[in-house]
Amino acid sequence: MTGAPEQGDILAGSEYELHIAPQGLALTRGGVVLADPAFQTATYEEIAGVEVPVGRRQLQVRFSGDRAAWTIAGVSRPEALWAQTTIEQAVQQAQMRKRSGFSERLSAQQLSQSIDELATSPAPDPVVLADLILTQAVQHRATDVHMQPTGDGYALRFRMDGELVQAGRIAGGVGERVVARMKVMAGMKTYTRNIAQNGRLVLPVEQRTVDIRLTSLPTVRGEKLTARLFDPATALLDLKALGMEAGVLERYKRIISRPRGCILLTGPAGSGKTTTMYASLEHIKSEPEPRSISTVEEPVEFELADVDQTEVNRAVGLDFANCLRTVLRQDPQVIMVGEIRDPETAGIAVQAGLTGHLVFSTVHAPSAAGVFARLTEMGLEPYLVASSVTAVVAQRLVRKVCPSCAEPYHPSGGELDAAGLSSEQVVGWGLKRGRGCAACDQTGYAGRTGVFELLPVTLKLREAIIERRTVPEIEGLVTAEGIESLWQAGLEKVRSGVTTLSELMSVLGGPEV
Repeated sequence: MTGAPEQGDILAGSEYELHIAPQGLALTRGGVVLADPAFQTATYEEIAGVEVPVGRRQLQVRFSGDRAAWTIAGVSRPEALWAQTTIEQAVQQAQMRKRSGFSERLSAQQLSQSIDELATSPAPDPVVLADLILTQAVQHRATDVHMQPTGDGYALRFRMDGELVQAGRIAGGVGERVVARMKVMAGMKTYTRNIAQNGRLVLPVEQRTVDIRLTSLPTVRGEKLTARLFDPATALLDLKALGMEAGVLERYKRIISRPRGCILLTGPAGSGKTTTMYASLEHIKSEPEPRSISTVEEPVEFELADVDQTEVNRAVGLDFANCLRTVLRQDPQVIMVGEIRDPETAGIAVQAGLTGHLVFSTVHAPSAAGVFARLTEMGLEPYLVASSVTAVVAQRLVRKVCPSCAEPYHPSGGELDAAGLSSEQVVGWGLKRGRGCAACDQTGYAGRTGVFELLPVTLKLREAIIERRTVPEIEGLVTAEGIESLWQAGLEKVRSGVTTLSELMSVLGGPEV
């Protein structure tokens, strides 16, 4: 802590003011930090005791070592007692934060035990519990935290590598106090529980800040809180790190180096589409010739340097279509639109691709070929779709085999049959699976990678779109042109031991998808 704290409470005496902030204390005179280093700032770890002398209108703060005590005179006794209680509570919280859970990743069992110990202690502190939960969520590389009411408490679950994992339970009213604390941190109303709310907070973890978006929702068992974590340490902003095969990656780079056209991504929620778009923008920024880049997002997940990013705010009439119209007047060369979900946004994006802009966006469709049908269903003329869309990328995320416990394996006959494979076909494949270890919390998987189908819009494909061919017909044309499907791309990752056949089946469902 350097200088005066940016926020907190103040105990004002006759000569000095004591600033009590979350990060520590500061002693000032007339709002100015004192020149003597011994009387500037102090962390809660340095405090040895706080005292309100009987019969005196003052508060004394004592420190460990040879550091001189601070005395704030000329305060009322109730104010001094309030400050004493506040500081002692902060000191206790600082001591509790020395637990291993605030500095290192706990195993699933250790985390559950630590939460239970804190929640069932004689004086459970919701501030420390909330900090521990969010810190451990970051340490576990979780993307979401669920505080789910159960009627007699709360169940805590983390979404890790796409899977929802039980992280602990908080009994009784302590869970409600933890939820209330998180709502305070996110600037939400704690006294309102019967309506949905949104909030946002920033959590400092290991020399970086993690952006956390919270939503609360009333349920029949109580108020559910969900936190979505945007950790810069887990953001894959390099195209090479996404998981594209070498040939697909080179073709994709050539496509996004073009000055105009629409590049559309499709896949279910949580399949990494926004990450792919961010990585594409970062690649464009590295090109020799700089280009003006603007985005319209809901929400902005990560802040990108040298990119103009705008967040949708429907409460004030700032939706995708309105934002996009204004962005087009700002002289952009590259535009990223978080999602095309209505005919108006679709029409503006397509026109932008036709008029010399490079546009990235996402469209919900069952397959890459289904994107064209989705756009025409929105009311776009087929010739506009065929002329503006230059490529479609379908993608999914699969869990990677944990490198710490990977071992060779051979799929069962049932697995092979479900995947449409025979034992002879997988001979020579480098099949691997994880046994389960401490590094992967016994799951056998660690991290995820993308599976991609890149569908460039060729002359034959444009003709098929203009002729309003059905999705199966377009998919047949894609196969005839030798475009690798999602299933084929996934099998390559199974073949090389990056993931398992069962994981690929759970994500894609089978070769027909």
